[in-house]
Amino acid sequence: MIYKWRQKLHIEPPTGWLNDPNGLCFFDGRYHVFFQYSPDSATGNSPRGWGHYESSDLLSWNFKGESILPDTAYDCDGAYSGSAVVYDGRLHIFYTGNVNTPENHANVIHICCEHADDMGGKKVILSPEDYPDFVTSQVRDPKVWVEDGKWKMVLGAQTVNNGGCVLLYEGDSPDSFRFVKSLSHEGMGYMWECPDIFELDGNTYMTVSPQGIGHEEYRYQNTFSSGYFRIKGDGLSDYCELDCGFDFYAPQSFEAPDGRRILIGWMGMGDANYWNKTVESGYQHCLTLPRELTVAGDGALLQNPVRELKQLRGNAEVVGEDKWARLPFEVEAVRSGEGEIIMTIGGAKFESFDDGHCELSFTDEQTGASRSVRKAKTGRVDDVRMIVDTSGIEIYINGGRYVMSTRFYPEYRELKVTAQGATSVLYGLAFHDTLVSIGEALIDFIPNKTGCEFCEVDSFAPAVGGAPANVCAAFTRLGGKSRMITQLGNDPFGEVITGKLNEIGVDTSYVTYTDEANTALAFVSLKADGDRVFSFYRKPSADMLYEPYMLSPYMFDDCYALHFCSVSLGDFPMKKAHKAAITLASSHGAIISFDPNLRLMLWDSADKLTSAVLEFLPECDILKVSEEELEFITGSSDISTAIPTLFAGRVKLVICTCGGKGAYVVNAGGTAFSPAVPVEAVDTTGAGDGFIGAFLWRLKSNGIGRKDLSSVSSRILKDCADFANRFCSISVRRNGAIPSYPTYGEMQNPDGGKN
Repeated sequence: MIYKWRQKLHIEPPTGWLNDPNGLCFFDGRYHVFFQYSPDSATGNSPRGWGHYESSDLLSWNFKGESILPDTAYDCDGAYSGSAVVYDGRLHIFYTGNVNTPENHANVIHICCEHADDMGGKKVILSPEDYPDFVTSQVRDPKVWVEDGKWKMVLGAQTVNNGGCVLLYEGDSPDSFRFVKSLSHEGMGYMWECPDIFELDGNTYMTVSPQGIGHEEYRYQNTFSSGYFRIKGDGLSDYCELDCGFDFYAPQSFEAPDGRRILIGWMGMGDANYWNKTVESGYQHCLTLPRELTVAGDGALLQNPVRELKQLRGNAEVVGEDKWARLPFEVEAVRSGEGEIIMTIGGAKFESFDDGHCELSFTDEQTGASRSVRKAKTGRVDDVRMIVDTSGIEIYINGGRYVMSTRFYPEYRELKVTAQGATSVLYGLAFHDTLVSIGEALIDFIPNKTGCEFCEVDSFAPAVGGAPANVCAAFTRLGGKSRMITQLGNDPFGEVITGKLNEIGVDTSYVTYTDEANTALAFVSLKADGDRVFSFYRKPSADMLYEPYMLSPYMFDDCYALHFCSVSLGDFPMKKAHKAAITLASSHGAIISFDPNLRLMLWDSADKLTSAVLEFLPECDILKVSEEELEFITGSSDISTAIPTLFAGRVKLVICTCGGKGAYVVNAGGTAFSPAVPVEAVDTTGAGDGFIGAFLWRLKSNGIGRKDLSSVSSRILKDCADFANRFCSISVRRNGAIPSYPTYGEMQNPDGGKN
């Protein structure tokens, strides 16, 4: 399946290539992680800019799109690595603007902005002529901070004598830096990248990524290394590696609001002799988990996953010789005797040896994707903590003094875990960030002309649709994770649907296929008065035959919200599957979202449709209706009278969309109204689905869960509705449903992302 190895805990690109983390900071109430990004190439073969994720809790990350593009004469060949400084309420971004000339120009560029998703103008503050004459053209990766009123910057560089060094600059403002000195260490490679300097517990540390260090059996085994020095006066201590695994490079750190120093690295490696299986799915690489840095008694840096990760833990289970665990999970092991610790997870193996070293290896080439073995001199191993994601493992040894990170590619989501020589406890990690939709995914046939009767249409063009699938698509286009649960026919239309959903990032791992019925089809036309006419081919269609037994609890272990509509609530197996899905999603604490999306022509009578809606309505937390549906369900067209009658059963929040007028959102705390954005609509197909998909995405971005729906403020509800209305204002100016949905980045475009 295309998204078999999508990570649950780690930041990955929606598509394309990711490498160095950049611009790590806390700004405007959110954590921000930028990164090197080539959205159009999984192998990075296009000019790189910056991608952007944000989070309120260091756990759930929302993709914000491309933030910096290589679009000027001084960064035309790449907006490369850099950093961010929050100062006087503004975000200052610094990065390397790459220009491929015989001299390979690398400019330092400064951006000052009021908001992390609204970059201001670019200004070159250092050019190659500003670098000292003892370095080559290889200068890059500015890390900037403010200390005692002074702006300070370090840059990675290569000397003319083919050695690595760090250049230190100072200035009175973010636009006026002058060279102060260089820092270097003999015999540490030919180039130093991604420098970072910070103080922790009275010590000053410099992390750096040297290139060209000679490989040894227990050190420097990777193509390139990453580690740290302690700065002592004008000198540097011995170098210590930060991570001895297969996949770690270019780490950067920042200070959290509570004073913690947090480090994130690229969980990848350039020019390696092993590979990543996600390339075939159109994306590659991820970032490490955020790690808290602390200091040991001897001054060594300790790394451990941020404490927030423990919030995701399920019940503790003791690991014996055999324990099956569902990804993602965590294992804590403490030495239980004099024997050495041996732990296996699927095809990955960690082992300590009595000569004071440990090894990370793979028992088969396919799981490790040609990764072989990594070794580290650790001394006696007393404790090991392993965080195991869908396709990545981070191993923290002896309280985080040593770390080994690797990608791996198991065939299945359930892995056998064994532990010897240690008392080991396993915790499942439940991560609720995925929108799950159940119901129909079909082919909409769009007319070649509108404003006429159905019989006057000359031809129709196929487009992937179905309301539940559309909602998944809208959620995913904004950077969220979504999963579609449906059944398709073993036919070309089923292949088209799967391919399109995969293309935009919807997880289709649990879609089933059948020879008993064909994929559903719907022909649509738009009359002169704006009414749509549908002709459905579902007698029956494959989705209608989906059975409850096809569901698995694992489909919902990361579910933020389950969304469904009424099209699939007729008297056939899929109706019972909906009931089972609601039970499973509810048991995981997910929001249940229901958009009746009435299609009367699919029912024998209006009474049967009304009965089905009223049967499922009390089972939902969020009910979304249109103005017309409001009257159909309640018998009243007066919003103030009709909406309160919908608060039945567990309903906590009602949304009523009123076309060109806007939308009302009501909960126990009050009512919010969001006026529609005035635009000239081209095609309203899928607009309602786009609205609820965008609304749910914004709700999650605001950190709102099921327990908060009744009490969430009108201000936040209005923000969510305003966001959804802006989303729709772009969508209706484009043709189709899924193809019309904008990305988050397009929504930030001042022209509204019309094209």
